[in-house]
Amino acid sequence: MDEKTLLQLAADELTLRSLRYREIEILDYIPSQPDRALLCPVGAVRIFVAAQGDPILQRVRDIIAHHNDGDVDLVENEIAPRFAGRTTLPIDQLWHMLQHSPVFASIRYGGRTLATNVVPPPDLGLVVLDNPYNGGELSPAHLTLVEHLAENTDAALDAVALRQAPPLTPAERAAVALVPADQLEANLAIRGSCAPHGTFIVVTALAFTAAILCAAAATPAEEQQQHLSDEQIQQLGPAATARQLLDIRRAALEYEH
Repeated sequence: MDEKTLLQLAADELTLRSLRYREIEILDYIPSQPDRALLCPVGAVRIFVAAQGDPILQRVRDIIAHHNDGDVDLVENEIAPRFAGRTTLPIDQLWHMLQHSPVFASIRYGGRTLATNVVPPPDLGLVVLDNPYNGGELSPAHLTLVEHLAENTDAALDAVALRQAPPLTPAERAAVALVPADQLEANLAIRGSCAPHGTFIVVTALAFTAAILCAAAATPAEEQQQHLSDEQIQQLGPAATARQLLDIRRAALEYEH
């Protein structure tokens, strides 16, 4: 079986399942130790997906609510070890996992699909999905977990999203603030290398490694390259500036990982 066949089978499986929708809560993340492991990269919205009731999702929520330093411990001692040394499963096994899962999910932001076929592998229990984010306004009600349910199942998934805004110049901040409400999808994107050809995220989950431990703080020279000049912003206008900043964040995420 090749990847094209896998994606077609997955698309066919979608049509056989009922749907359930859940809003994904977006929480702002401030690292307790920016030079250590990050629970969410700079300039990203990181979405954690697990079985409903999984304690790891509540730990993420509690860390944000109480502003404590548990973020480093959670990443270094629980999340990273789960993914360390992982390799991507053969395509036939990926299809078997999806087909026999009582529930898998898609993730949408407004009309944009960020991920499909999201399956927490049984031995990991977790999917982590990074999405480039330019620092502009987001509408939490538009970030949605769409569950695809097998017949007569009680299984359910849950998700929580963390947001860490990138540093913006005053001109950049002013430009993204002017993006119209009906174009806010321009502020959040798919991370290309993690979501090729239909965003089969079970592949991403198994390829996600201890690179999550890299804080990847940008050097001053790198930070300068991650900004637009005031002249560029004036020429581009708000919507195009938002898209350009999103491209910068996407490139930065690829470099960090």
